Amino acid sequence: MLRKAISLALAVALLQGGVAAQDQLQSPTQSVAKMQKVLRKAQEKNKAATVVLMKKIDSRKTLSGNVSDISDTGFVVTDQKTGARSQLLYADVREVHQKGMKKGEIIAIGVVTFVVFIVIYLSATGQWVRD
Repeated sequence: MLRKAISLALAVALLQGGVAAQDQLQSPTQSVAKMQKVLRKAQEKNKAATVVLMKKIDSRKTLSGNVSDISDTGFVVTDQKTGARSQLLYADVREVHQKGMKKGEIIAIGVVTFVVFIVIYLSATGQWVRD
């Protein structure tokens, strides 16, 4: 019985991750207010932001770098490696997010890791087969 419950929990966790990834791929554009919030947060923390564009600019679909000059119509992204500045309008941007993993991703990895360790522990101690 315990084996079935753990198998079901693992299957649900894996399916949940697949659905979340698919939702991210099909996400509509962010609102300008949400973009400004993310951009200001990245600027305050001096962290890089990733900008997903509506259409390719200079054969790139995304830009990454430090954010500056945030206004009501657009903002500037400075590439960390090359120093190239890109002036962008909100109308040309699909979404903006800070680099790094999101809290939900970190929690999901922790939960899956915990379940895997429980499965390993139960199978090593022989408690796994006591259905």
